[in-house]
Formats: sequence, structure tokens, C-alpha cells
Amino acid sequence: MRFFERVTIKTRIKRVMKNKCLWIVCVCTMLLSVSCVNKAEGDIEAETASGVVLVQNESFYEVELSNGVSLYFSGFDDNGELRGLATEKDSVDVTTSYGTGFFVSQEGEIVTNTHVVSNMVADKDVNKSVDKVLKALKMMLAAKYYELDGKLNQAEQYYLFANRSRSVSYEEFYRVKAVRDAIKAQRDEVGEYYNSIDRIRANDSEIKYHNRISIAYNNTHVKGPKDFVPCVVRKTDAEHDLAVIQLKSKVTPEDKYIFEVPEEDPLLTYSLMDKAAKEIRDDKNSRLFMTSFNLGPALAITKDGVRSQFNTGTISQRTGDRLMYSIPALPGSSGSPVVNHAGELVAVNYAGLNGTQSFNYGVRVKHLRNLLGK
Repeated sequence: MRFFERVTIKTRIKRVMKNKCLWIVCVCTMLLSVSCVNKAEGDIEAETASGVVLVQNESFYEVELSNGVSLYFSGFDDNGELRGLATEKDSVDVTTSYGTGFFVSQEGEIVTNTHVVSNMVADKDVNKSVDKVLKALKMMLAAKYYELDGKLNQAEQYYLFANRSRSVSYEEFYRVKAVRDAIKAQRDEVGEYYNSIDRIRANDSEIKYHNRISIAYNNTHVKGPKDFVPCVVRKTDAEHDLAVIQLKSKVTPEDKYIFEVPEEDPLLTYSLMDKAAKEIRDDKNSRLFMTSFNLGPALAITKDGVRSQFNTGTISQRTGDRLMYSIPALPGSSGSPVVNHAGELVAVNYAGLNGTQSFNYGVRVKHLRNLLGK
């Protein structure tokens, strides 16, 4: 009887040891798996860099006045006045601005910010500036009219003298008359132009935005604007400052990384492995990474070609619509993809905090998912 008891105890001990070994193996396996959940910083940069592009926007504005005449301008200066005002379309200076974008499909679709590719100027601001231009033009025309009117009065006196004087020859008389008539015609023309301007109402003007969107691939060589690849604007979400543009070819090159837009927000969704990693202080959202083109071509175009910059930071604040993070950024980084330690897309960079380069904002990925689903 004691023999059987000893055998049973031995068997139980073996089972316990076996289960313990299995548990240890499982824990080790899980730990190894957890260590593979998050990617190394260098791996994230190397994997995603080819999917990021430099976005170029060449644009100008047209104001079609209520009398059918059009004015053209490049944009606004620091004082909010129209910059580069022109009366001919071919003579207007085109404004070139830059941002960042990234591929999200095989069909050449690229995500960026609305303000990178679209008109963000309110019609009321344009109308206000146009009204100032019209008032200034009227003042100039009025001054010119009175100047010519004074010259006409003087020419009229010469004409009357020549007409009454017997000492003035016919040739001299007709020369004086021709001068008087020319000044009068010029004055009347200025007066008519003034009256036509006076009838224009800036609020009745139609504002048109003309632009051409193109992109340059990361790690390629470009010598000028003509080397950029043309795109069209497909969708915009002005409220959340998101836009989808597309290559005119509608084909993403095979060697380009395509960012997956997750169905669920990675900041809120954790798999079993993610949770295990979080428990051992390896949270996939502990750091964020951004690939961008700070200052556009000023920093991006190097002797080795177009090169993006890769920066990292942490989340400082969350709201339902956006993230604030400590990733350094400069103008040109608008539209950059922001990913976590697992390489998951969490936000689209769109704005910086005034007075600092170290705190910037990104639109949370759920709004991009909604835009793509429209």
C-alpha cells in the first residue's frame, strides 16, 4: 500500500514539475513574443520612409469683379493685403508652398492636410482686400482726372487765344487744337474708368483659386518644379484639415511603402500581446515617430536627393479629435504620418504650437478613416 502511495506522490511531483516547466516555457515564449511586438526606431524609419512624399502646391487667386473684369494676385502679405496684384493672368506670380504626404493605397492615394493643397482664404477676407484696392484705385484715378482737367483748362486757354489771334498760323492753330482734344479724350477716359470702378461692389465678386498639385518621392533626385509628379485632389475634410490627393496615373509605385489606416484607434486598442508588453513597461504608445519634410525643399533636397527627416517624441495631451506631442517640427511637416512603436498609424500632423517647435498637433486617425470611407 505504501508502495502505491510513493508511486502516486512521485507521479504528482512529476506532473507538477512538468506543468511548471510548461508554464515557464509559455512565459518565456510570451516574453519573446512581447519583445517583438514593438519595432526598433531604425526599423520603423527604414520601413516607412519610402511611403512618404514631398507635396508641392503652385497657386494663385483670381477675383472676377461684378463688371466681368478679373484681377489676379499671389496671396496675402503680412499686413493682410493682396500680394502680387496683376491685371493679366499670365503676369501673376505663382506662390509655391510645400507639405508632406503619405501613401495609403495601391491606387496612388496620398493623405496630407487640406491647408497644404486647397484654398484656406475666406472670401470675406478677399473681398475686404479687394474693396481696399478699389478705393485706392479710385483715389488714384480721381487725382489723375483732376490733373488732366487742369491741363485741359490750360490747353483750352491756348486754343481760344490761337482761335482769336491773327498772328497764329493755321498749322499752329490745329496743333494747339489737337493737343487740347487729346488731353480732353484722356481726361474723359479716366473719368469713365473711375465711374466703372465706382459701380463695382467687392461683395459681388467671385473668388477663384487656381492651383497645381504635384509630389516628389523620398530618396529620389529632383532639379526643379517640373520634376514633380502631378496629382489631383480627391477628397477634403476642412473641419479636421485632412485631404486625399491621387497620382494622375492612379498607381502607387511598387517600391513604395503603403501605410495601413487602422479600423480602430491604436491608442485605444490593445491586443493580448500589446497588453502584456504594456505590463512590462513596453507600451506601444509610449513613443511616437514622425517622418516629414521640415521646411520643404530647403532641407529635403540634398546632394543625395530628396531626404525626409525622422523625429520622435511623446504624447503630451489627448482630446477626442487630436493629439499634442513633443515631436519637433517646422513648416513643411504638415500632413506627415505619425506612428507608434508598433508602426501603427495614430495621427496626421497638422499644426504647431505658436512660439515653439517642440509641441505639435496631429489629427487622430479615426477622422482619416471616416474621410477614406466617404
